[in-house]
Amino acid sequence: MKYWTTRQTARRVARPLSHMIILVIFLSIAGKTNAQVEDALSQFDAGTALLIDGQFSEALAQFEKIEALEWSSPELFYNMGLAHHRMDRLGEAIRYLEKARHLSPDDPRILHSLTVATSRRADSFSELPEPFWKRSQAWALRTVPITPAFWIGILAYLALIGLLVAKHVLFVEGDWFRRSRLAAGVVGGIFLLHAFTSSAWPPFNDRAVVLADRIELLEQADSEAEQILDVHEGLVVIIKAQASDWTFIQIPNGSRGWVPTNTLGEI
Repeated sequence: MKYWTTRQTARRVARPLSHMIILVIFLSIAGKTNAQVEDALSQFDAGTALLIDGQFSEALAQFEKIEALEWSSPELFYNMGLAHHRMDRLGEAIRYLEKARHLSPDDPRILHSLTVATSRRADSFSELPEPFWKRSQAWALRTVPITPAFWIGILAYLALIGLLVAKHVLFVEGDWFRRSRLAAGVVGGIFLLHAFTSSAWPPFNDRAVVLADRIELLEQADSEAEQILDVHEGLVVIIKAQASDWTFIQIPNGSRGWVPTNTLGEI
């Protein structure tokens, strides 16, 4: 599939005017000062203008300055993915588009661009289906992240304690109070269970993208080990373990093996 033209890129990039509010929200959540936010937005504007103008390496340099400050947003990662794609860096393009999708899983622009990029991959493995419970937990975690779930659960139990005090100290009783105690206990239990289980057993796997043109999947963390198969640039893999300069990965069809860590880019 041919690359997007500069005009098509201009239509698809995250424009600073239409997406400024979203970027400000993400930067504010990160706890940055107003000066840092203004500086990042200025760099984002400059990078977006360069991207639209077809100056992809210069645009990427602006976006990387923002990323170096440990700021993230779907708009930033989306534009970085487009810049890498136009520079024929398929692995990095998919890596940043996947980062963008993680933050904004239903954005049609991100999904479309990711489809275009992944269609260029050499590998086409069938994917193992995820268990139903894992998909459900992932949906719940996207809907209510761990920290809000924890505090909702704590507040619900504080409300339950208040209702119990009202019952045993103030002798307040009635159907409404009984239903309120039950609701507070159930809500508190559900949200605290969600927070603790998602923290202990996160539903999202640690993932990476193959950045090298081709690498060998090996049975052992040794360049002389027996080869299992070849994998190519742009393939998204699951990280299972790491040892020194080697990473144990699982590819979409379930096969596992070792590859050099420097051939991967974590998502």
